[in-house]
Amino acid sequence: MSKYILAKIKNKKIKVGIIGLGYVGLPLAIRFLNKKIDVLGIDADKNKINLIKKGISYIENKKFKNDIHFKNFRKNVTLNYSILKHVDVIIVCLPTPLSSSNKPDMSIIKNCIIKIRKHLKENQIFILESTVYPGATYEIFKLLNKFKKFKLGKNFYLVFSPERENPGDKMFSYKSTPKVVSGYSEECSKIAFNIYKLIAKKVFIAKSIIVAEMSKLLENTYRSVNIGLVNEFKIISDKLGINVWDIIEAAKTKNFGFRPFNPGPGVGGHCIPIDPIYLSWLMKKKNYNSKIIEISSKLNASMPNWVCKKIFYYIKKNKIKSKNIVMVGLAYKKNTSDTRESPSIEIVKKLLSKKYHLEFYDTHVKNFDLKNKYFKKKSISMNSIKKYKNQGIVIIGTDHKNVDYKNIFNNSKLIFDTRGVYRSYKSRKIVSF
Repeated sequence: MSKYILAKIKNKKIKVGIIGLGYVGLPLAIRFLNKKIDVLGIDADKNKINLIKKGISYIENKKFKNDIHFKNFRKNVTLNYSILKHVDVIIVCLPTPLSSSNKPDMSIIKNCIIKIRKHLKENQIFILESTVYPGATYEIFKLLNKFKKFKLGKNFYLVFSPERENPGDKMFSYKSTPKVVSGYSEECSKIAFNIYKLIAKKVFIAKSIIVAEMSKLLENTYRSVNIGLVNEFKIISDKLGINVWDIIEAAKTKNFGFRPFNPGPGVGGHCIPIDPIYLSWLMKKKNYNSKIIEISSKLNASMPNWVCKKIFYYIKKNKIKSKNIVMVGLAYKKNTSDTRESPSIEIVKKLLSKKYHLEFYDTHVKNFDLKNKYFKKKSISMNSIKKYKNQGIVIIGTDHKNVDYKNIFNNSKLIFDTRGVYRSYKSRKIVSF
């Protein structure tokens, strides 16, 4: 049967069903559609579904074409899981957040599995792209296979392929970024390889599903640890009265054994704040406390509070009476509208608790409602910043590229720069940390 499936994949006759059309699922759907492959989509958000049906992408830089595959996709985006009986490949791209007790919350995935089960058929390929703890993919399959009718590698195929999206990066492409895959069996891996080869220039087959699951956690733990290190260097540099950006520029000249990471007001998104915690949670179950991972995660999580303490201290020391603040950038990283776990928003919340009046300017985020009378939920215009020239405060929370920072500088009384966008400026009205 696998020969028949492989021939179907090679001839682009497969139908792909994607569950979860967010920052991972929608770009993935568009990649398959661009290769003339039929895609059906499921999402729990009616607003997203309505936008897709109108041919509107809510993710920047993602375009809908007018060919038959895109038109059919727009028609076949739904809340209804029953469409899965028409597909050959099911790809799950749902969020796996942390619970209030800082443990992996698999409830969204598990609720999805309950809905999927009755629509499965033999010879389908089930692929999980959501970030999970090692061993979770097979646990999910056991929930799928309630009645033990599927035999892995024979009449059903199980695959894990960690997502590698980079929101806000126009240069990101599967032409340059390899796709990691692994299946339960050699047959599962072979099928997965051929599916992703349709959209990726290079596909790497990991030794096992658990290796692929761990590789995703390593990728983002690596980033978390190094960002935590450079953020601690920022704190140390501040205590020593040294500019951390000058230190980084000097260290960058070393052409071996060093890769620069930029400090900031904290970390955000769905990966760096969450993935390392998945690993440390699992290790606790194995009676091991992961030291470096937990320290870096805690340090990164503490950065918004550290930034606010610096701001409050400076305001008090210099007897600044203005209660008006503009936060430049609400997104968690530059050049994206993604606000998940954004440190900018954490800083805004702390400022609001002190009764500061907050407006925000973000070239990518147009609306954000915190339901607070001191916070205006619509992004102001660049011209509106001029009113802060003589009395207001500006905080650089996100370093988007398409921002006129020179104009902000010329029309601001005081700037707190958490991203180093003004590191080449020599001015008393810029406070960098």
